[in-house]
Amino acid sequence: MGIISIRGELVSANPSCEETFMRSYDEAGNLVEERTVSSEGDYASGCWIRKSADNGCIWGAWSTVFDDETERHGKIPGSEEGDELLGWDFVPTLYDPKSGCKVGVGSTFYYIKGHDVGYFAMWEKGEDNVRTHGYFVFRRPDGTEVRRMLTFEDGGADYDPENPRNPAFLTKNRAMASDLRILPDGDLCFFAYPTMTLCCRIAGFDVNTYFPSCPDLMHGLLVARAHWNEDTQDYEITFSNPIMLGDLQSARGLMEPQLAILPNGRWLIVYRGAATMSKVWNTRTNPATPSFKWYTFSDDGGRTFAPSMPWHFDTREVVYSPASISGFFRSSKNGKLYWIGNILNEPWMIDGSGSNPRWPLQICQVNEEHGYLIKDTLTVIDTKRDGETYFLELSNFNILENRETLDLELRLTKICQHMEKYKEYDWYSEAWVYYISFA
Repeated sequence: MGIISIRGELVSANPSCEETFMRSYDEAGNLVEERTVSSEGDYASGCWIRKSADNGCIWGAWSTVFDDETERHGKIPGSEEGDELLGWDFVPTLYDPKSGCKVGVGSTFYYIKGHDVGYFAMWEKGEDNVRTHGYFVFRRPDGTEVRRMLTFEDGGADYDPENPRNPAFLTKNRAMASDLRILPDGDLCFFAYPTMTLCCRIAGFDVNTYFPSCPDLMHGLLVARAHWNEDTQDYEITFSNPIMLGDLQSARGLMEPQLAILPNGRWLIVYRGAATMSKVWNTRTNPATPSFKWYTFSDDGGRTFAPSMPWHFDTREVVYSPASISGFFRSSKNGKLYWIGNILNEPWMIDGSGSNPRWPLQICQVNEEHGYLIKDTLTVIDTKRDGETYFLELSNFNILENRETLDLELRLTKICQHMEKYKEYDWYSEAWVYYISFA
């Protein structure tokens, strides 16, 4: 595989919350570090950023993005049940040289009864409390901004702060959007995630046959292409066929897709499913449902995709993996494509949540003709250590190629290291960085 070395380093330990550090480069070339803290599942209670103009030698002061010390940052004024809206304030940051615009995609999350009540009632009671919407935004050179909600059905409405629970907003066009990029041909590409109810409708499938369990809670995937029309001075957005997993394959639909475009033009997308079993979600999985990383591909520029299939190695062994995030990385040093994620050597260890164990964390080279993994390049980045329990999570990582060394820097926060029973959190966390060098 050409890896020279992997070196892990403890950055900080926090006894009372999950503390995470992520790094990226902004358009001016500054190194940006983001620090977030959380003591509530899937909810950040504070966020701060700082910048360095010399690749991390000297840092500026931390500036606050939000801090919930006095009040939750997504709280809707006047909401009697504590409704919250998160994600509304994203801004376009990707410069499109074809249009001269800055472009962005993002999602809003409307939590009925708030994240601290409504979100957990979704998990524990099956309540349909999380309503998502996807947006495409662009800012013209003159400063005017266009913000559009992605629409997949008639009768919907955008968010109105004067009428937050408008049914036309909460019940229509439920989707998310993420992962904006510029394609080699100059078009833009991003992911859209309609609910399984919408995905089945778009695909012409009977949702009551394909995903009857909880189709409004889970999502499929559309690959969107945004083409700049010089005549209208606007973007034209088209979508691929729906990419889906039925609820006999994955109880939670399709999540966290990762795209790599191979040298021969093939588009490879790898994503997580979930072998979750939940009575409140009416899941149809069973204790023997396998937990794979899934994949699809397109040979026509992302316009049509093959049916979802279990991902595999060149040995024809499938990639067993928990419901956890993964990522692709192409090294500027050697030009090779790698995949990073949790691969289970013992697939029978998956628990009823479908999410555990989230170790070991491994890196593997990708075959760039067909898109499978090359087994003899599989290398462990980190795994469970003495004193750590089954519930250790080596997931939710951030990757960055250092512009000076061309080494890969992978940052993650270890959580649940000492948890003995599922969901009995102690909130102790350790932030780590792994330096990965390539030949």
